[in-house]
Amino acid sequence: MRRALAAAALLLVGAAAAAEEAPPPIPEGRPPEWGLQAGYGFSFSPNGGRSRESLFLFEPNVGIRLGSRFEYVAEAHVARYLSPEGYMVGVVPVGARYNAPRRSAIRPYAYLGVGLGWTDLTQLDEIDRRFNFLIEAAVGLRGAVTDTQAWTFEARYSHVSNAGTELPNLGLNCLVFLAGWRF
Repeated sequence: MRRALAAAALLLVGAAAAAEEAPPPIPEGRPPEWGLQAGYGFSFSPNGGRSRESLFLFEPNVGIRLGSRFEYVAEAHVARYLSPEGYMVGVVPVGARYNAPRRSAIRPYAYLGVGLGWTDLTQLDEIDRRFNFLIEAAVGLRGAVTDTQAWTFEARYSHVSNAGTELPNLGLNCLVFLAGWRF
């Protein structure tokens, strides 16, 4: 988690240094940008958990311009876990995306979101109840195809836990690689 935050901080610092010379990445008056992302991921255990999960994640989302570089982002979260089989469905209604300025058609971005959801993975050591909270952080690339469409690729950290409402509350941590389309 610390490495991911350090990488995101470096991305933001580098982007801020280039901000003076590059045009704004989100044009004024841009309508909401809808997106679909899907990908594969795997769990890792920084907290002593023993589960080894793999998953497919599907995330439809919408980004609403807040300024020349920031967007409000809301997402649906649909995850299918493979071993043991299970699911996590939820919403991530509080999110923000920082779009780094670039002169080329490919632009880096960073994302952070929080939400809640429902799962049937209570047999895992890391999950203690069906209702859980989601924390997501990502860094990615957005490549413009047209003025209104773009492809995306991102690496996302996804944390599912009950926020201490039932102990021991280890939480399930996953790294997911997502490809997507924005329109």
